[in-house]
Amino acid sequence: NMKKIISLICVFLSHSLYSQEYFQQEVNYIINVNLNDKLHTLDGSVDIDYTNNSNEDLDVLWFHLWPNAYKNNSTALAKQKLENGDTNFYYATEEERGYIDSIQFKVNEEVINWEYHSEHIDICKLILKKSLNPGKTIRISTPFFVKIPDAKFSRLGHIKQSYMITQWYPKPAVYDK
Repeated sequence: NMKKIISLICVFLSHSLYSQEYFQQEVNYIINVNLNDKLHTLDGSVDIDYTNNSNEDLDVLWFHLWPNAYKNNSTALAKQKLENGDTNFYYATEEERGYIDSIQFKVNEEVINWEYHSEHIDICKLILKKSLNPGKTIRISTPFFVKIPDAKFSRLGHIKQSYMITQWYPKPAVYDK
């Protein structure tokens, strides 16, 4: 009986210690966007309130720029499609492809430096001028422009004026335990 009680206490302690270590960043968005249904584009801006719930100071934040997965044949999406025997994307025309650009990240209204990931143009790194301390919140903002790809490739796309819109704005990569 004493062995069972000690085991239960150990399980409870390890669970509560693990629970205390778990964190999840808080991210809230305000997005303004216009759809041009003739050119199949999105023109918008996003304001993101990002709260650091980790116990670490953050000097960089990684962001997804998913529409760039449709930009050319060197993206992870393009390579995956080709490896799976799907050549539609490989032979796609410029008009069928998509991208995101016109980005200028600011933190609390101040322009910051950012750069694309060395291998993946659908991921970028924001270089913060001042560390984001635990429990603190910053406002990240940027304009953006998206050319919506043809829907035959994946979940982001259009067929004429019918739109499937997903992963279309700059968004922080998940950072958690």
